[in-house]
Amino acid sequence: MFRGLPSVNDFSEQQLIDYITQWLRQINPVCPEGIGDDCAVHSPDPETKQIITSDALVFGQHFDQTLSAQQAGAKLVNRNLSDIAAMGGIPDRAILNLMVGPDLELDWLKNFFIGLEAAAIRVCLKIVGGDICRLEPRCFSSVLTLIGTAKFPLLRGNAQRGDAIYVTGDLGGSLLGKHATFTPRLAEGQWLAETGYCTALMDLTDGLAKDLPSLLTGEQSARLNLSSIPVSADAHLTANRSGLSALEHAFCDGEDYELLFSIAAKTPVPDFVTLWKRAFPNLRISHIGQIDEPNDQGKIINAADGSALPFIQGFEHFRKS
Repeated sequence: MFRGLPSVNDFSEQQLIDYITQWLRQINPVCPEGIGDDCAVHSPDPETKQIITSDALVFGQHFDQTLSAQQAGAKLVNRNLSDIAAMGGIPDRAILNLMVGPDLELDWLKNFFIGLEAAAIRVCLKIVGGDICRLEPRCFSSVLTLIGTAKFPLLRGNAQRGDAIYVTGDLGGSLLGKHATFTPRLAEGQWLAETGYCTALMDLTDGLAKDLPSLLTGEQSARLNLSSIPVSADAHLTANRSGLSALEHAFCDGEDYELLFSIAAKTPVPDFVTLWKRAFPNLRISHIGQIDEPNDQGKIINAADGSALPFIQGFEHFRKS
């Protein structure tokens, strides 16, 4: 990544922009919608709401050299797409900012864009502009700002007492590969927004333990059936190495990129599960608990019997070691 020649230091900013324009190919529309002016021009549909998200991918933080350049590019796009999915939205346009060290190999950067382009093509996402700046050697950071649309954007914090809590897929063990190979749940999020059953929705990025409280208001708690938590096979493998329980990894590892949501209490669980299976027969869904009021100790996340969980900490960006 930082060892070969030529590197980005061998080219002017305009030359790099020219390369990037070539690499983006069919996901870069013609100016004024795409790269080439001070701002990209876009006219959203007046009947829908525009949603905007931004997420970063930093070398040494979100990936290392065990990931290929193509995997890194795809992960940057998919991290942002997961946020769009968490609103029940449809991706549309994006702006990419690159901050790179002068020794970054041009070939690595090209392959980064190959992975980025492939992930964008799958969802008809267009890259319409951005910026490049220089960092210290052996540094790489990228930030994607993604604009989407949603007729009925689903928000956090709208769940009511008695609503059922669900998650898609399996949780835990992301460091064994899922953090770089996950599929953003776009179709599932859009379906939840359209059905009208869903009262609150978000994606799981920092772990169920940290993210679940964000689904609740200050007057609510979550009562969970721990035996219903969908613990992944990778969480069990990670537990064999770490000495922690697989359940703890399912709660705390982060980067699951699954959907966490609540369904209105008046909706019978068997009926909703049947509808889900018809729409998404290949994606597991788990009813893990319900929205409740806080217990006597004010705990936000509790087991079904009312006891507090021994672990409630997910990933923290600024946690002291």
